[in-house]
Amino acid sequence: MEDAIKGIVPHVLSFAINEFCKNGFLLAHEKELSDLKGLVDADSNSDTDYELLRSVDDEVVKLLLSSVDKTLQCLSTYFLINNLDEVEVLSNEEYNLLASDNYYCYLMDWGSQTYTDLLDNLPGVYLSMAQMLYHTSCQLKLMVIDVPDETYEEFHECYYEILDQKINSGDKNVALLYDLIVDLNEDLLEISRLS
Repeated sequence: MEDAIKGIVPHVLSFAINEFCKNGFLLAHEKELSDLKGLVDADSNSDTDYELLRSVDDEVVKLLLSSVDKTLQCLSTYFLINNLDEVEVLSNEEYNLLASDNYYCYLMDWGSQTYTDLLDNLPGVYLSMAQMLYHTSCQLKLMVIDVPDETYEEFHECYYEILDQKINSGDKNVALLYDLIVDLNEDLLEISRLS
């Protein structure tokens, strides 16, 4: 059970990375990459498409990519401190399926069509991402797949305490996810400032 719970985290972080990239592409398709709309899928995770997204000059897209970088750093640190084999963990279908339950529980397709709509929905995307990371941290803390129902309500009580770094977890993995929530919120605040 412990292996499965630890194996969920890299998949959850990968889902987060894909979500940030998807939103970056959706924004870029409305402006700078409008001629590629329909040709480059927003859900693409190829290295070539990722480099294309990196070339976009939009400040919000750059902040989404900053969130990708922070999540990649968290993922790398997680593998390192837990001495996990990246290929083995990321190719494990059971871990992916368990992590997808976390992803689909919190993240949704906002159905946005315009640049302004997409921009307006980013706070919701970031909050959903924070909820997903908090849920995953509770799985780690409690060493269970199915967290108690109170966890869903606790998030709103704990969120600002996490952001203010008032919650000190004795677990290095939980602390890593809390730190990521704080780091991602910095990008969200900057996005909000730009919009």
